[in-house]
Amino acid sequence: MSPVSYDAAYLRLLVTIAIAYAVVAVGLRFSKVSVDFASLYDIYFALTPFLLADFYARWWKARRISAMLEILIAGVLVIMPITVSTYLAIGVGMPLADDKLAAADSALGFDWRGLIGFVDERPWLAWLLHRSYNSFFVQISLIPIYFAACGNGARACAIVFAYVVLCFLSSLISVWFPALGTYVTYGVGPDDLVNINAKYGFFFLEQFHAVREQADFVLTAGRTAGILTFPSVHAGVAALCAWAAWDSRLLRYPVLLLNVAMAVSAVTDANHYAVDVIAGLGVASISVGAARAVFYRRSPAAPAMSPSLAPALAS
Repeated sequence: MSPVSYDAAYLRLLVTIAIAYAVVAVGLRFSKVSVDFASLYDIYFALTPFLLADFYARWWKARRISAMLEILIAGVLVIMPITVSTYLAIGVGMPLADDKLAAADSALGFDWRGLIGFVDERPWLAWLLHRSYNSFFVQISLIPIYFAACGNGARACAIVFAYVVLCFLSSLISVWFPALGTYVTYGVGPDDLVNINAKYGFFFLEQFHAVREQADFVLTAGRTAGILTFPSVHAGVAALCAWAAWDSRLLRYPVLLLNVAMAVSAVTDANHYAVDVIAGLGVASISVGAARAVFYRRSPAAPAMSPSLAPALAS
């Protein structure tokens, strides 16, 4: 399969972003969640110099520079609708699904306490998984920009598109599976851990409870948290980034190893059940398939050789 042209790819990405904003706008009208748009002004205003730089890069036909800037701009623009979609999903207030998720882990034979104990006894492993977990935004931001810089802007657009699809699909699924996560369910607190940094296993709970319990919840930039449990967006992004980097011989295997660790860290560092990770990988596969369908086209098949020419060519 070959990618579409960059201009066509970027136009499709912009249409996707516009649809994302439209979807959350409709969702906000029918939800108790509202957005403090004043808190977003600084984020959008910060895009001004990048927009100007992109204008001049296109003027001087610096195609790779303009592609890098445009991918960066698109990446910032998707943050708001993605974040709002997660709050809309959890704000629906469906019954907690921890019992179901824990039962699914048990059916799989997954020993959560055993894994946590194994990692917590090994400082180097806990450190490695925590650093892998924190690579989420670095990877999903820089890998598309890297491909834009290498002249493969269509793939950069496909990566951002797949990320948007992954996050929105995860939000939709999570409507029926809100969960407090493993640390709360299994009664493990931060003081029970020696080496594992469980900050993200508890950090989200304040916002999670607030959006579910408050009659009118106002979402403010700077106070948001990743409040989805099932499926794991971290695990999904791990699979997405591994796919995204596979076209680069330089990045292929280092990024793959990093993201295997990031998928595991969703369990150790971020309060996830094993089924959350499995579901996240499944959502990622759907998102990648959608990106390939939208941004790639099948290469034309080679014309069949005329039987009358075959003997002549053979001679």
